[in-house]
Amino acid sequence: MMHGVGSYSGRYERGERDEVWRELRALGPRALDDTHRADAEAVAHAMALRARHNVEVLISRLSEAGLDFRSNDDDRLSRPAHVLPTSDASALVDWMEQAFGPIPLTVAAWIREVGDVWLVGDHPDWPDSDLADPLVVEFEFSAYRGGGVRDHYRAEHESWLEADDDAEDFPFQIHFAPDDLHKANISGGAPYGIRVPDPAVDGRCVVLRRHFVDYLNEAFAAGGFPGGLLSEGYREPSPGLRESLAEDLLRL
Repeated sequence: MMHGVGSYSGRYERGERDEVWRELRALGPRALDDTHRADAEAVAHAMALRARHNVEVLISRLSEAGLDFRSNDDDRLSRPAHVLPTSDASALVDWMEQAFGPIPLTVAAWIREVGDVWLVGDHPDWPDSDLADPLVVEFEFSAYRGGGVRDHYRAEHESWLEADDDAEDFPFQIHFAPDDLHKANISGGAPYGIRVPDPAVDGRCVVLRRHFVDYLNEAFAAGGFPGGLLSEGYREPSPGLRESLAEDLLRL
């Protein structure tokens, strides 16, 4: 179908982003039928391009400020903040759908267009930045030596199948980030993940209890650091630091 002025994608590009997400989510699985799918995929693709722009701007600002991107363990090894989608990204999406059933369009678009993002580290002007839930979204796990991402997902799925938990209360998830405590190298809870199968435009983050795009918007609006572990001694950054990181970032 054509993506004209009245289409979801046309309206999204014109700035009706919140309204478009609300309407597409309300469609549920119908958003993926022949009537709507191409239009909905165009919205998800546009979202991913805007997200990639935000990621690149944020990492540039953080790097200029001297943030040292590090692993979230005792070794504190240097890590890349952004790894672009690999040549296998689209094939990984296809494999996920064969292995687990439909995955949300926003997740598929992120994998294909954005890549893996890791903002954990030490900001020189904000010693507690690692306690502020720095943005991490990794579906390909490209920064880890050895690869084997499909084996990783297979093992997680097998463990879920073997569990005694009610699958309705504990759906299978594609994990994309440690939780806020683990990001700060503190023993914590379950990782952030997207429920699958889910034939929908936007994914549901089970632990975060919100849609994937809503979480991303919150993270970008906070300059990539949307949280604050008060119980762990967290302190806010100096006035204006978060705002300077978030300045002119695009709403998804």
